[in-house]
Amino acid sequence: MAETFFVRWSNPGTATWGAFDQTGRLLGALGRGSLQSAHTAAAGRRCTALVNAVDVLLSEATLPAASQSRLRQIAPFTLEESLANDVDEMVFAIGSKLPSGATLVAAVAQDRIDAWLGELRGAGIVPNAVCSEHDGIPDTPATLILLIEGERIAGRKPGRAPFVFEGMELAQVLPLVLARKPDEPELHHVRVFTDAAGHARFGQELVGLRSKFASADFKLLNEGAFPHLAATLAQRPGTNLLQGAYAPKSNWVALLQPWRVAAQLAAAAIVLSLVLQGAQLWQLRRTDAALEAAVAPACERVVGDSSTSGCQREVRQRLGAGATSPTEDFLSTLAAVAAARDPEMRMDLLSYRNRAMNLQVIAPNTGAVAEFADELQQTRRFAVEIEANNPIDGGGTEGRLRIVGANP
Repeated sequence: MAETFFVRWSNPGTATWGAFDQTGRLLGALGRGSLQSAHTAAAGRRCTALVNAVDVLLSEATLPAASQSRLRQIAPFTLEESLANDVDEMVFAIGSKLPSGATLVAAVAQDRIDAWLGELRGAGIVPNAVCSEHDGIPDTPATLILLIEGERIAGRKPGRAPFVFEGMELAQVLPLVLARKPDEPELHHVRVFTDAAGHARFGQELVGLRSKFASADFKLLNEGAFPHLAATLAQRPGTNLLQGAYAPKSNWVALLQPWRVAAQLAAAAIVLSLVLQGAQLWQLRRTDAALEAAVAPACERVVGDSSTSGCQREVRQRLGAGATSPTEDFLSTLAAVAAARDPEMRMDLLSYRNRAMNLQVIAPNTGAVAEFADELQQTRRFAVEIEANNPIDGGGTEGRLRIVGANP
C-alpha cells in the first residue's frame, strides 16, 4: 500500500514526523527532533512538508474553467484585495473544487516559501509537496471543526476553506466563524480538538459551546495535532504549494537509494540470462549446422539442390503443382482443413492431386462431419463434397470428403 512521509516543523530546525498509508493509518511511531533526523527517517519515501498555517492564506475564489497554469495567472487578481503583500511578491497554488463551485486557492509570500525550501534542503529533505498544516483539518458534513493549539484557533466549516486566528479569544472567533452566507446552512454540531495548553486557556469557553450547539464533542490531543492533520492529508491531499516554477523535479537518486541492492541483483540476473541465452543460441546454431549437413545429401538426390533453402523452395513448388497458377495449393488446403477440424476429429487417410484433396476422417457423429464440410464451404475457397458419412462399430462416424480448391 502506498505511503507518504509527513514532516511538520514550527521552531527552526525542530520537527515532528511520521509515515502514513493512504487510509490515514500511522505506520510505526511518531518521530520528534531535528530536520536532519527527519531526513534520516524519511529513507527516500515520498515526503509532504506541513508549514505554518499563519503564513499561508487559504481562500475560495470563483474561477473559470482553465488549465492550472492559466488559473494561477487569474487568481492574483481575484484575491488581490485579501492580500497584505503585493501580488508580485506572492506565490499562488490552485487546489480542489469545493461543493459551492468555488476553487481553493493558496497564497504565500515568495520569500517564505523560499525560506522553507532552503531549510528543508539544508537538512537533505526534498519534498514532493508542501501544504499548509491546517489543510489537514477534516471537512465534516454539518459539523464545525475547531483545532486549538495554545493561543491559535483554527478550524473548518463544511465545504469551505480552513481558517486560522491567533491571539484572539474563542468568544471573538465564534461570531466571525458562524456568520453565514444566505445559501449556507446553520451549523448544529461542533467537534473540538485541543492540546493541553489550549484546553488550559479556553477550558471554560469550550464548556460553553454545549449551549450553542445541538451536540459538542471534545478530544484532547495528547500527542499533538500532527498525527490528525497528517492522517487527513494522507486520505485527501491538500493544496500543494509546489506548483509552476516550484513544481518538484524527480529526485531519482534519493528514491532509488533503498532499491540499490535489489537493482544490483536484478542487473546480475539479466546478465546471467543473457549469457545463458547466448549459450543456447550457440548450441542451436551447432545443431542447425549438423541438420543441414545431414539433409543436404537427400536434397541433392531428390531435387538436385543441396542447399536447405533451395530444397524447401522445390518441395513447395511440387506440393502446389497442378493447374497453372492455382489459387489453392496443398499447404493452403491443409491449413484450412486444420482450422475447420473439430478437436475430436482425426484424419485417417489423405491424398492430394490437382487442387483436390481426398480426406477420410473419424468423427464423433455424422453432424460433426457435416459441420466440418460446411465450415470449409463457407470460406468460399473450396468446393466440398461428402462422399460418405457412415456410423462405425464402437461409436463414431467415418466420413469421406473431396475438397477442391477454387478455380484460378
